[in-house]
Amino acid sequence: MAATREDACGEEPWGTLEVEESLGILLSVFPGGHKRGVDCTLAAHNCREVEACMALFLADDDQYDDELEQLPECGSERTDHCEGNVAKYCVPGDDQTLYQASYDCTLAGATCVEWQSESGDRWADCQAPQLQCEDPKMRYCDGTRAVVCGETGGPLSAWVHDCADAWGSHCVNDIHGDATCEGPVVGEKDCDDGKDGDGDGKVDCDDEDCRC
Repeated sequence: MAATREDACGEEPWGTLEVEESLGILLSVFPGGHKRGVDCTLAAHNCREVEACMALFLADDDQYDDELEQLPECGSERTDHCEGNVAKYCVPGDDQTLYQASYDCTLAGATCVEWQSESGDRWADCQAPQLQCEDPKMRYCDGTRAVVCGETGGPLSAWVHDCADAWGSHCVNDIHGDATCEGPVVGEKDCDDGKDGDGDGKVDCDDEDCRC
């Protein structure tokens, strides 16, 4: 819900499921560095309040660093691997020391996958179901839900954001084909459909939320 609101309000873009990027995973692995910002976003009533919440993530960077430094070190090379469905992955600190974090991909309805890059680095991450993804850049609406396609080391992986979590918004595909949230609080995003998408009675270019 927090990630959906951040994207709908233009603060942080959606991404596919990744252990080092997904807000839900970061909250689970590094709660001290993310909980205040997430709680603030969940309690927000509009995008102005969500924007103010972003400062809490920056303020808690030191807490995140402290949590990171409590983890075991990976050594001089990445030692990413799967232990069952748990991803063991290396996260760089400020001094580029690699620390080993852990996340159970089952919690995200995903599967732990391993691969090796051409340079020889090993990686481990969570791969979500492919759903209807045919291309890693594809985004589409499924009811109120926005499905974001991407790749996690190889096969396609899809992550889902429900626009209804952004104060009752709905999902639309904008002029660029990107799935986005549109509604009374986040404004009208599809400015070419000739319809009033946010319920304020003004259609497209007549709506102050639209840039025509």
